[in-house]
Amino acid sequence: RRGMGGRGRNSDGQEEEELGAALVPRQRSRGKHKPQLQHQDEENLRSNYVPSLFPSGMRTNAQSLTAYCTSESYDFDLLLKALQKERNPAVYFAEVIHIAIPKTQSPASPSTDSSNVSDEGDVFFFKDGCVVFWDVPQEDMTAVMDWLAPYEIGAYDRQETIDEYSEIAYFRYGHQAGLMPSGELVISIGNQNWARTQILEKIAFSYGVQRSVKVSVMEGVADSLITSLKHIPDILTEKRALHMDQRSVMKVMGRLLALRALINLHLPLGETPEAYWEEPWLEELYHKMSRELDLTARIRTLNRKLDYAHQVVEVLRTDISEKHHTRLEMIIIGLIAIEVVFGFVHFFI
Repeated sequence: RRGMGGRGRNSDGQEEEELGAALVPRQRSRGKHKPQLQHQDEENLRSNYVPSLFPSGMRTNAQSLTAYCTSESYDFDLLLKALQKERNPAVYFAEVIHIAIPKTQSPASPSTDSSNVSDEGDVFFFKDGCVVFWDVPQEDMTAVMDWLAPYEIGAYDRQETIDEYSEIAYFRYGHQAGLMPSGELVISIGNQNWARTQILEKIAFSYGVQRSVKVSVMEGVADSLITSLKHIPDILTEKRALHMDQRSVMKVMGRLLALRALINLHLPLGETPEAYWEEPWLEELYHKMSRELDLTARIRTLNRKLDYAHQVVEVLRTDISEKHHTRLEMIIIGLIAIEVVFGFVHFFI
């Protein structure tokens, strides 16, 4: 469900309007301090079902993981306060909130031989506008996203989120966390502190998946920008007039730089999360998930697309600058001609 498509092509005479709307900068700042692991008591890691947020009903153990990017970011402080009014959420690494959703297994649900498997689904809210569901049915996911709406900053269209800015994976429980050759995730059981360990493992995998859907958003924006610039080389080749002024070109240039900065500096999507710098076992799980989703290759391709867009915009800027210089030269020549005419008139009079 990755969003890879463009937004449509523009025609002559529409360059300024469509280029101006092609890219919306999305910015957020990251703290420079090393985030610390924070969590509530182990008894509160999976507790307190809230009917007002998540409707109850029979559920099957689908063993699926679903991630959505619903907005540019969340108002994290307000979101945390809202959750604290009705339950005891756990905060991890200063940028992830965890809550649990109890489930009722039906007779058709798969069973497990281990008691070290939670009978609840997990929801992880990431500060940069992504939410990841572990073993949560579709109706509950819809309810959570509806409830999230007041805390979204720069919300995306819901249908676009579901169709393009989402990712699905599958998992099972085993003796050691990892990734199967089939792409199936494995969450460990048997650890004495199994509840906390499973949550940390799920967060590590969730980091990779949520970054994948965030990259999908960037890919959609970049494709939209590339599509809006696609006709420019043809116009230059045919020596037709460009209906753009310098202000419009500089606006597109600024938005292009903002997107590149968001990908490589502010998030940054291509680097290991700071939270795992001192957690090598979690970092390994994150990297396994990233490799499975081709994050590095996708970000490299995305930057190449932005390089191309930057080159096209530079050509536009140079063309407009040359036209401006030519116009100034003509004005100067005209002023000199007028001065010469006045000189002749003055001489003969």
